[in-house]
Amino acid sequence: MKKVFSNFIYQSLFQIVKIIIPIITIPIVSNALGPKGIGTYNYTNSIAQYFILLASLGIALYGNREVAMHRNNKFELSKTFWELELFSSICSITMLLIYVLITIFLPNRIFFLVQGMSILAVMFDISWFFMGLEKFKYVSLTNLIVQLCTFTLIILNIKSSADTLLYIAIQSGGILASAILMWVFIFNKVEFVPIKIKNLRSHLRPIFAYFIPQVSIIIYTNLNKTILGAISGTSAVGFFANSLQLANVAITLITTLDVVLLPQMSRLFANNNQKKLISILNKTLHLQLFFSLPTAGGLMIISSKLVPWFFGNKFLYLDYLIPVISLLVVIIPMGMSISRQYLMPIGHIKEYNISVMIGAGISIILNFSLIPVMGIWGAIIGSVMSELFVTVTRVRGLIIDTSFRYDLKKIAIYSLSTIIMMLTIELSTNRLPATLLTTLVQIVIGFVTYLLMTFLFGEKVLVNIVKKLLNK
Repeated sequence: MKKVFSNFIYQSLFQIVKIIIPIITIPIVSNALGPKGIGTYNYTNSIAQYFILLASLGIALYGNREVAMHRNNKFELSKTFWELELFSSICSITMLLIYVLITIFLPNRIFFLVQGMSILAVMFDISWFFMGLEKFKYVSLTNLIVQLCTFTLIILNIKSSADTLLYIAIQSGGILASAILMWVFIFNKVEFVPIKIKNLRSHLRPIFAYFIPQVSIIIYTNLNKTILGAISGTSAVGFFANSLQLANVAITLITTLDVVLLPQMSRLFANNNQKKLISILNKTLHLQLFFSLPTAGGLMIISSKLVPWFFGNKFLYLDYLIPVISLLVVIIPMGMSISRQYLMPIGHIKEYNISVMIGAGISIILNFSLIPVMGIWGAIIGSVMSELFVTVTRVRGLIIDTSFRYDLKKIAIYSLSTIIMMLTIELSTNRLPATLLTTLVQIVIGFVTYLLMTFLFGEKVLVNIVKKLLNK
């Protein structure tokens, strides 16, 4: 548990930076680029994501699991690493060439071509190796350095809509730089092992097993931007993308523990210790709800005071979108935890695939039927419903296959405390102006109210966490 705790600290440090940086850059970028500039970045990125998917296949998830299982045998570990890296290089170069050949004939091709750096980054990305070894320090610190450099470049250079191309270059270049820097730490972890192309065949089937759900995930998380951009234009994508920003910031922090626990859960399964695996999952899922429910409720209630000063007057329509999209703060982490802490470690890829294929199917149906009629709202509804079906499918499977059960009493306490928190914030701040100070006051009121209510109802979650931290 000591290693898990230290890994959690490293990951949390990185995730906190990933939260702080957007909080500073979103207002700057939104005011500078406007809906059209933000939409151009997200629309072109949505196209690049399909090629990134084909370049990476399922190597990241499969590689993480394989490294965790071979970590005590340096020869097998090295062999696994070089085989998967060669596989990744072949796929990445092939997809980059195809991407360039296609996008060079599109309007505004320069935006697409610069996004190509993100595809090239897949070839160099070996973060899966360090995650499998539970060496999160290397991943977190490398990403932290690049995030800070990217942040500085954005602050200094992004001033108007004319800087849209430069913004895309900074973002894509940061992804590429982060992947390349990871190689500094690899050579004392593995030895060179000659690899034959024919040896790659043994990885094909399991890689594609992990690839199938990745296709589905891209469909139900990315297709909405592509269709919205094609039908309603890049400005609509800008509104939709910014409505997701706050939810994604919250989701990033809430899901930190999942990434840290995946290698440990794989080892527990390898040692036939399923009882402990379910015990850990039980604790983390309820801890997750303790944080995700009030976070979602908080975003819903503070959006009216937050949007004007945070996103700027060009994005006032987000006040209507954010309360609905905030539901994802509860829905997505729950589904991700079950996949990362249970389905992947125990090799239940079929069940994982079924859940994401359901999400993809629902996304395709809703996006193609709703976006032409409802525009942004069609994309919002499609996102929430597809993610909801994915999570419900995973929860249902977990309950059927294991002894895991949600503690309804805990969930009722968290939910009731969240509702009281929301009412308290609304009644105490509804007449205050839409400023940064008001938002800070709302956050403090919400934090104190929620903790007080859960404590009075007998749930001393935060107190127990502080005690464990002090003991550590």
